[in-house]
Amino acid sequence: MDLAHSFREIYHIEDSTLEKLSSHLTRESYSKGCRIISQGKKSEHLYIIADGIVRCLHEDGKNEMTILFGVEGNFFVSLASIVYGQPSQTSFEAITDVEVYSISFDEFWTLCDECPDLMRWQSHYQLYQLYTLEKRSTLTSIGDAYTRYQQYIKMRGKKTIAQIPLKYISQYLNISQETLSRIRNRIARGE
Repeated sequence: MDLAHSFREIYHIEDSTLEKLSSHLTRESYSKGCRIISQGKKSEHLYIIADGIVRCLHEDGKNEMTILFGVEGNFFVSLASIVYGQPSQTSFEAITDVEVYSISFDEFWTLCDECPDLMRWQSHYQLYQLYTLEKRSTLTSIGDAYTRYQQYIKMRGKKTIAQIPLKYISQYLNISQETLSRIRNRIARGE
């Protein structure tokens, strides 16, 4: 994973800022199925995915909704926790074995005070999160199920999608597992 590329994809930060930030990052490993951030609990860290796939989900009683997926180079954080100090509104779960870099909110905000470019980066990151949710909303509400799945393949790629359980993709695309299974069979047959 190219840390500089991951950060600069959102907003340019200086090499000196990246060096300071890198010295505060801790590498962590999580097994498939492990909750890295749990809904209802206050999170204390910002994460960068070094390897693997993470999903963001919301649980409401018996219902579960997959909101987004993160892959290598993506960031994830509970905005409720980092911005307002409140419990997370969502969970982040490892779909595969995952390696991440983490930094505590305290260290992150201290670095933001020292490095104005990092403060601007975090502002752009929050806007990027809103854009991601807008993109998901558009993807899951326009067209039929087949079209949504085809768009999702273009967005994520077949290799990544192959690692994500069918039930999570169907939740994300707001279609039934049966429908998604039929669509995948149709594509496999070349139709």
